[in-house]
Amino acid sequence: MPLDQLIWHSFQQNYHADHSNAAIHCAPVRYSPLTFRLCEYMWDNFPSYQVNDDLRDVWFDRKQYEEDRGR
Repeated sequence: MPLDQLIWHSFQQNYHADHSNAAIHCAPVRYSPLTFRLCEYMWDNFPSYQVNDDLRDVWFDRKQYEEDRGR
């Protein structure tokens, strides 16, 4: 599997887990540090993915709140 697809699937798993956790707690979505790092790597190294809404959601949520380092 190509590296971009491997990282993309890892990002998608974390993205949806973050959304699921927020729904369970009836809270706004707060992305995990791992989701942010995967997003940043994808954004910087595979720009063709920048058109994806999921990636853009995380990218533009960066630095909007303090990251929970315990996650």
